[in-house]
Amino acid sequence: MAGRYRIFREYGLTAGTLGSSAGQTVMVALLPVLLAEYAPSAVWIGFAIGGEGIFALLVPYWIGALSDHLPARLARRFGRRTLFLATMAPLMAASIALAPFVSGYWPLAGIAFVFFAAFHGYLTPLWALMVDAVPEERWGRVHGLRGALHAGGLAYGLVAGGLLFQLWPPLPFLLGAALILATTAVTILAAPPDATRDGTPDAGAGEAWAVWKELRGRPDVRRFLVANALWTGAVDGIRPYVFIFAVVVLGINTAETSLILLLLVGGIGIGSVLLGRLGDRFGRAPLLVGGTLLTSGAMFAGVLVREIDGAIALLLASGLGAAALIALPYPLFAALVGGRSIGRYTGLYILSLGFARVAAPVVVGAAIDFGRPLFPALDGYPLMWPVAGAMALLGGVILLMALGATRE
Repeated sequence: MAGRYRIFREYGLTAGTLGSSAGQTVMVALLPVLLAEYAPSAVWIGFAIGGEGIFALLVPYWIGALSDHLPARLARRFGRRTLFLATMAPLMAASIALAPFVSGYWPLAGIAFVFFAAFHGYLTPLWALMVDAVPEERWGRVHGLRGALHAGGLAYGLVAGGLLFQLWPPLPFLLGAALILATTAVTILAAPPDATRDGTPDAGAGEAWAVWKELRGRPDVRRFLVANALWTGAVDGIRPYVFIFAVVVLGINTAETSLILLLLVGGIGIGSVLLGRLGDRFGRAPLLVGGTLLTSGAMFAGVLVREIDGAIALLLASGLGAAALIALPYPLFAALVGGRSIGRYTGLYILSLGFARVAAPVVVGAAIDFGRPLFPALDGYPLMWPVAGAMALLGGVILLMALGATRE
């Protein structure tokens, strides 16, 4: 019985990932369909959805800092991290549920901004809970399950969401809102009584800038954050162009592409669980280095892909590498910085993810434009793969530099 409770408590802490990932994917994939009726041009749609990047850069660190130094009275009553989950989840759920019933560009854009602000206020305390409550030797397998739940959220938004939208447009939004609330409730129930990792509250608000000062003397942490941004950029930088690549280069439609991507998402989910467990047992750093090499190698080979068989092989190899990049970096980073001020450090980690998700699609898009003279019949799209591969490879090199600085 005690063992089952421990499993529920540790794995239950990650439940919110399923709802938040599903909600984010629905908003990114389907809200543009609603906006298209009112937006003067595609640029205006991009502005409403791209606002996520602004919140990704501004919100995570400060939410982490607030959760680290939450007043003891509030922490005892509501939980140091769970107070923010209980605050942000209803905002996410209300905004996503309201979206399909709203008319007009600016009301829809405002709903998007509320959702993305709450979403990025949700992630930092959700991730920091694992470090607070789970022994370090089990971080890999617990975060690996988070990777699987993230893949499940992607599958809901990209595949199930489209099918549900065809049945009744509000349906994927309403189910996404319910999923956010239900999975957040599981996470809050699984969370232990409030405590930071060392059992004492962190310093007060005057120390909110301390982590930035500490970074000056921590080249290993700085390099790790840069590496994290690069391999995140390698994966997320190609995401806006995958469907176009499939149509232009492979000659298949979006429905066929969705089926292929469903295999990829399933592979990422299974791989995240397996690699998380292997990382706890054999060490996370070697597996992470291997994952960056596999991802970069597969992406470099992507420039040659012209047929569906080659695309499936490319996605399988990239998916296994991407599973390592999802399951292993955060547990390795948390061990690198230690448990102190983990809310703020987690905020910095998620900030590096947000920066990559803003910058990388622009870099990959510029590479596609540059590749048009090289691949005129294919509109330059094959060049997106080696550029993404170069980011993954550079991230692996900087990771090795970070590990070397740690040993010194």
